[in-house]
Amino acid sequence: MNNTYHIRYNTDHRESDLVWRVFENGREYLVKNFYVTVPVSGESTLENGIQKWNVVCKGTMRIEDDTAFIE
Repeated sequence: MNNTYHIRYNTDHRESDLVWRVFENGREYLVKNFYVTVPVSGESTLENGIQKWNVVCKGTMRIEDDTAFIE
């Protein structure tokens, strides 16, 4: 099953080391790092009426030790 992932920097991470926001079909996960082994592109989305720029890809994700692996 292929899911859609939008990845962008977490500008509100404060002191947390969870500096990446990964959205899987719209559901948010916060992670320390990510590795992607499928084709990626850039795409904009609207969040609360504000345009955001993301890396986007399709695949499946697993999270280990706060790192997202998208294949």
